[in-house]
Amino acid sequence: MVERRVVRQPGRPQYGRPAPPPRQRRPVRIGGQTTSNLKRLPWRLITLLGGILLVVWFIWSIFNIHTVNVTTPTKGDDVKTEVQSLLDKSMTQDNLLTLSTGKLTSDLITLDPQLKAVEIHRLWPHGITVIVTEKQPALGWSTGNQNYLLDRDGTVIGTLPNGSNLPTVVDGSNLPVQKGQQVVTASFVTFCSELLADLPQTGIGVTGLRVQDTTFDLYVQTNKNYQLIFDTTRPAADEVADLERVEKTLAGKVPAQYIDMRITGKAYYQ
Repeated sequence: MVERRVVRQPGRPQYGRPAPPPRQRRPVRIGGQTTSNLKRLPWRLITLLGGILLVVWFIWSIFNIHTVNVTTPTKGDDVKTEVQSLLDKSMTQDNLLTLSTGKLTSDLITLDPQLKAVEIHRLWPHGITVIVTEKQPALGWSTGNQNYLLDRDGTVIGTLPNGSNLPTVVDGSNLPVQKGQQVVTASFVTFCSELLADLPQTGIGVTGLRVQDTTFDLYVQTNKNYQLIFDTTRPAADEVADLERVEKTLAGKVPAQYIDMRITGKAYYQ
């Protein structure tokens, strides 16, 4: 006879008894954490990180700069607009916690050459105060059919307004200039100012100022129909004194073209 095999299916009872339930696996412990806890760990980190970011964002938003107060003689609205534009360009500059007052000061002076000095103070919790000292116009400068304002340092700070009473030097070489550029030295501006203050005592009126290839030489057109030529590296008072001595020597004669005071202690006329 052929022996019959009985194939028992899992879970079916044997000899009338129910099959034992499958054994449950115990969680494996890794570094003090079970595998089930490790599966939940990324979500805990994400939750923690989200909470930290929320707190940081809340603190950051409290100290955002919303108020800009400007103290300046004439350019309050312009400076406020310039400051706001610089703050809007940088996330770190737009918050009191990360604001660099030194950088904002230098950027503002670069943006607006009319500003001489800037002080910035934090106004907690969300404002700043900007105190501005403006440069003072001292001389006009004409080149390429354009008229500009120079400050006492010889830097272009803007356009010369129509009807301005400032003395204007014409650049015969017509070299182009731009706002913020130093066109002449501070000593040149000082010389022109002192010369124009001292010349009236000679009885000679000034109708125009001009330079040619160099600012070392200043050509002054007068109401006497001749020119005066000065060396701008010498003291203006000394050259005016030389001019007075020449006038005494001329004894009422009028030069046809010029009087040249560029050599110390001497003067030439033609």
